[in-house]
Amino acid sequence: MPRGFKCRRICTEPDNTIFTPGKPCGGAVNLVLEELEAVRLCDLEGLEQDEAAERMNISRGTLQRILYDARRKIAEALCAGKTIVIGGGNYEVSGRPCGCPYHCKSCRFEDSDRHHEKGESIV
Repeated sequence: MPRGFKCRRICTEPDNTIFTPGKPCGGAVNLVLEELEAVRLCDLEGLEQDEAAERMNISRGTLQRILYDARRKIAEALCAGKTIVIGGGNYEVSGRPCGCPYHCKSCRFEDSDRHHEKGESIV
């Protein structure tokens, strides 16, 4: 019997969920929220895959598969002029600060002491 899916942890749900090219060529690519979170953690925040996987509460191998799927979908949308639709997936929104070393725009824990404990400036 196959193992059930484990919820992937994300920091927050995005405000913008549809991105359309200036000259759409038809079709859409669906990017699930855990794929977006993997791209955000690894490519935008610059985390190593081990640390990103820990934050999402998944194994590094699972994160790597999610990340590869997300990058393929984003590349397909950019190269073929397709709309990117973000939504769905198997996730849970984190109930605690994400551990960002600084105040990032994605973090919903704006007033958290965790962002100020080292005296770092807030961007």
